[in-house]
Amino acid sequence: MPVRRLALLVIVAGLMLGSLAISGGYAWYLRGHAYRARCAAVLSRRLGLPADIGAVAPLSRTARQFRDVVVWLPQRRGRALTCQRAIVAGAPRADDPNAYELRLEGGWCEISTRTWLREDYRGVVESGLRSGFAPGGPERVMFTAMEVSFERDGFRATLAEAAGRIDFTGPGRASIACPVFNGFRSERPMVIAASFSPLNGGIRIDRLDLSVPELPVRVAGLRELLGVPLVAGTFDGQLVYEEQEPGWRLTVSGRCRELELPECTAGFTPTPWRGRCPEIELQELRVENGRPTRLRFRGRLTDVALGDLLATWGLPGAAGTLTLEVGSADIAPEGVARFVASGTGSGVALEPLTAALGWGTMSGTLDLTIGDLTIEHSRLKSLDALVRVAPAPPAPDAAGTAGWIEGRLVRELVRRTLKFDLPALLPERIAYTRLGLRLEVRDEVLYVFGTHGEREKTILTVRLMDQDLPLIFEPQHSFDLRPLLDGLRAQLRHRLGERIDNLPDGL
Repeated sequence: MPVRRLALLVIVAGLMLGSLAISGGYAWYLRGHAYRARCAAVLSRRLGLPADIGAVAPLSRTARQFRDVVVWLPQRRGRALTCQRAIVAGAPRADDPNAYELRLEGGWCEISTRTWLREDYRGVVESGLRSGFAPGGPERVMFTAMEVSFERDGFRATLAEAAGRIDFTGPGRASIACPVFNGFRSERPMVIAASFSPLNGGIRIDRLDLSVPELPVRVAGLRELLGVPLVAGTFDGQLVYEEQEPGWRLTVSGRCRELELPECTAGFTPTPWRGRCPEIELQELRVENGRPTRLRFRGRLTDVALGDLLATWGLPGAAGTLTLEVGSADIAPEGVARFVASGTGSGVALEPLTAALGWGTMSGTLDLTIGDLTIEHSRLKSLDALVRVAPAPPAPDAAGTAGWIEGRLVRELVRRTLKFDLPALLPERIAYTRLGLRLEVRDEVLYVFGTHGEREKTILTVRLMDQDLPLIFEPQHSFDLRPLLDGLRAQLRHRLGERIDNLPDGL
């Protein structure tokens, strides 16, 4: 064999063997402990948290696969994140040929007071997002089959099978879809959309929108979050979280269906109000820096126990139910900005109700029709209501009559409405056959009108010596309700203030 040809063969073989040796050695290095430790060190430095990597495998010249990635809490007190499979792949652009993206598959993260300190919450979230904005950070992060669990102060939320992406090109954007929430699988997934930006070495969450499909209230965990025993009914709607100077704001809106009123009012009122909420449109519940600042809603309340409602004002023992159609409600800590409603009440037993007033008692059952109730700026703007009383079955000492009223109650009513005193010769009980009145309030001034008799000016008709006689007529003057309502407003502000002050931290 000519020398030149032999030399050429040796050179080609050497080059081939050298190339194979270099490729094999580099592949061995990529799979080895040294490279794995170097990658874990880079990840730890970028996140500012300890990190481990179980295995590294090259997929191509610009792609690497990492398995069994673990990110630890500070001082390795517990795991912040685990990921079964992470792929780093090149995503070159014309202006940045070294750009890359990160794909995460299968993993778990728990944010829990069992292992986390209070200061860890913000720090861990920022560490992950901040690295995306840093020089050399990824263009985007995409993930599938992830589970995130949040637990704090008795509240727990677990998002399973979550998938989405986080983009760092321009303003930070994130979008996440999750079909399973606290073990409940919904046909329509929960969707999270967020925007964030770097701020003073950290991260500011400019806006986070959470769209919630119809979920059972018991699954949503509102009982632990709000501190009230909400179990029945469903909720679907939107939650918006925003960070602004000097703090943060949370806004909730949506629809609540088939709520139980006792669960909603327990803890807010001395006696939980019995009744139902077939559907409530929650237009806005705003919480700023942990304290409620506005509530707007409309909807229908049915079978509300009047006795429970009046017990709030110290008048227990009343029977009967109310149905209210709330057309508009706008409430803030400083008072009621606007409240418009109509409704009906039935089966209100007068004997225990009048006994609680202390003026005397009477028999009968009251029916109430509210055509309009309007409150503006915590003032009773208008009220139109019709009150009719059905006399109770005859009393033993009032033969042949339909109902009775104590004489001292008649004297008190006449004194307060007609401004004169009846003689003390009235019997202890007086039979009555008709009782009704129409109420109108304009700017906290009350006008009272009759409902029967000549020109419908009679309020109370009694039976004396087997004759029906009109006894109380509509008054010719009005009644200023401001002193009474000022006292009720003060009580309400005090009760609401106490409840707000006792809300759990971080709401």
